[in-house]
Amino acid sequence: MEQTENNLLPRAKEVLESILRQVPGFRELEWDRDQRSDQKDLAALADFTVGLRTEGRLDTIVVEFGKQGHPRQLREAVNQLLRYRHRANRNDYLVVAAPFITAEGATVCREENVGYFDLAGNCRLVFGGYFIERTGNPNPFLKAKTAPGPDLFAPRSERVLRVLLAKPEQAWKVAPLAKAADVSLGTVSTARRLLLEHEWARETDGGIVLTCAEQLLKDWATVWPRRRAVIQGFVGLDAVDVLERRLAQTARAKFPDSRFAVTGLAAASRHAPWVRYPRTQAYWTGDVAALAGAAGLKPAESGANMQFIVPRDAGVFTGATEHDGVPVVSPLQTYLDLQREPARGAEAAEVLWRTVLFPTHAPQQ
Repeated sequence: MEQTENNLLPRAKEVLESILRQVPGFRELEWDRDQRSDQKDLAALADFTVGLRTEGRLDTIVVEFGKQGHPRQLREAVNQLLRYRHRANRNDYLVVAAPFITAEGATVCREENVGYFDLAGNCRLVFGGYFIERTGNPNPFLKAKTAPGPDLFAPRSERVLRVLLAKPEQAWKVAPLAKAADVSLGTVSTARRLLLEHEWARETDGGIVLTCAEQLLKDWATVWPRRRAVIQGFVGLDAVDVLERRLAQTARAKFPDSRFAVTGLAAASRHAPWVRYPRTQAYWTGDVAALAGAAGLKPAESGANMQFIVPRDAGVFTGATEHDGVPVVSPLQTYLDLQREPARGAEAAEVLWRTVLFPTHAPQQ
């Protein structure tokens, strides 16, 4: 059964009641108090109200329930509640609710000084001298999905992110963005909607513009290491910089239809020289064994000083440049791949963030 707003409202009332019953001095709840007031038109401006009666006082809580707990939907709910407050001319406590409220959504509620709760039991309610906060309960609706929803970090959508993050202050209409990212108009439209929902972008006359480029990249970097990667290890007798040049030359000469570019610490050392690295990682779209054999490398289950990564999408090569004859992925892709580096990857990522990706901003937290 599809979970609509109307059939979730009874559950929302149950969750809120379970929270409010923990208030010291609790006596009773009076649901939908405005239905019995002289301002019945207020009922159209909120999903429900409840009066919390404790020893010596009565607090009225006004709730607007939304189908989603992303920042954009929550701001719409907050605006609806503010219209309620203006019409009622009372200082009732305003609360937004949703099936599940994301961390970004919770931040919006705190900034707007309204309470919130979700059907997982997470909440933050501050009124009448009471402070109730619960966090960390997982989204109960993820397991109920029969098919995955749109993913902003799916391979084709990631192409859109690469274009946007390359020029975060530029406004993009759908068609030019689709052409620049080499994806369909539908892919851009889906990515655009998700970016606006999370408030990582805003709409302007010229198209969408990123508003939180740093947070977007941080969230993407959190997801990236969990993506499956096919990695094959080889060993060569020469120093890694010699191996890189030989592989680049061999790839160009013998496999011109395939693409090669180093990444990880090898790429970081080009974009922000700071450390030596004992092993090279590189993306390669062709036959790994053929390139390795042509360059004189031997397969290695352990102790490999050359690792080939089979890319899941050609987008990893977006923005790649050459350094002394060796193709190198972009700083953005380097940052993502450093999340997989167990040795000094975090340190290298921090340097890249401060010196190349966001040099004029505060250091990454």
